[in-house]
Amino acid sequence: MGLSFTVSAAIMGKSLEFIEGPLTIYVDGDLRVESVEHGASGKLDLRSYLAMPPIANMHVHSMDYMIAEAGWDLDIDTLVGEPYGLKYILLEKMPTSELRKSIDRFVKLCRSYGIGYLAEFRELGARGLFLDNGLRSPGHYVLAMPEQGKADDEGYLRELAGMAEGLGISSPLYFREEELRSIFRIADSLHIPVFSHISETKETHDEGDVGKLLAYGTPKAVIHGVWLTDEEIETLAERGTHLIICPRSNMWFLSGTPPLKAIYESGIHVSIGTDNGGWLEPDIWRDMEVLFYQLRGSGVNDPSWILKAAFNAEPVGANNVLLEGERISFTLMRYWGTSLEVAKDKAVGIIKRGGRDLVDCVVVDGVPVYVRRGIKAEALCYSLRHNVG
Repeated sequence: MGLSFTVSAAIMGKSLEFIEGPLTIYVDGDLRVESVEHGASGKLDLRSYLAMPPIANMHVHSMDYMIAEAGWDLDIDTLVGEPYGLKYILLEKMPTSELRKSIDRFVKLCRSYGIGYLAEFRELGARGLFLDNGLRSPGHYVLAMPEQGKADDEGYLRELAGMAEGLGISSPLYFREEELRSIFRIADSLHIPVFSHISETKETHDEGDVGKLLAYGTPKAVIHGVWLTDEEIETLAERGTHLIICPRSNMWFLSGTPPLKAIYESGIHVSIGTDNGGWLEPDIWRDMEVLFYQLRGSGVNDPSWILKAAFNAEPVGANNVLLEGERISFTLMRYWGTSLEVAKDKAVGIIKRGGRDLVDCVVVDGVPVYVRRGIKAEALCYSLRHNVG
């Protein structure tokens, strides 16, 4: 048995077309969008809402959320450098039960911002992965971070990969050549992605982190890329690698601003991340707005590019669109009586005026992962849980 619901407007398809309604979305018993039609014929009347793809936060560290603002005035390497940064010293001492609670609180916080897809770098090896192995909600992808000196042990890598959705390289400079070969070889054999921090600082770029990484494999995504050259950006684009930009994190850690005009003109696929939960609130709306300002500062006015980056979950293999035939995933944003309703350019309005206060519901692959209590969207979430499939 399927369901149908009517909204005021929706962001539809790969082109992210903003369509004024009322629109009725029909969902079949397989949790796929059966059709989208103009008119208010849905069983559930949600005409006060805008439906859009869930936001994709493609780079976070969740465990350091429990040590928020510790060492805030330290330089980036002293604070988060692996394995002797303050972050790692503090996390190693934390009880397992507290680490588990911190991850749970952080993920729930992310959902409240409208985030459906979350890609997380997980520290502490097998211990860190055990914390929520088998318990992650839909859309939460964890990339295991192999430890230095162990990554050429294929049994060790397979153990980590068995509790994760991919492998995350803290920095290619930390690993020996055979370790990098093993990481890519195991990931390829298991058909899981490899992500890597890259050129977050001028020092790591000058030490050749890009060349070392690409000499041994092609990552699904690289993170930061603040100091990439035009030629390196073109090489990554040609290889089909995604670039995950973390605007506020790069500002906080004094890393700099990525070469956005070159990134934009290269056509490389871009996503957005909020990075360390310990020092950056996972408010991706702030990152969207900051990135928009930075892009304008580089001479490019293209709000649709920002929205595409904000919804881009391809690094974790998710086709995050509201489209007939696709699994139903969406975020419901309050629309009537808000500044979004009167905004003359909807893309600009969403980027600059969207926020946690407007998010009432997030659904990923037909599963409600967040619903604000006491609002009409609860009826839709109830129907998805009990009446579909």
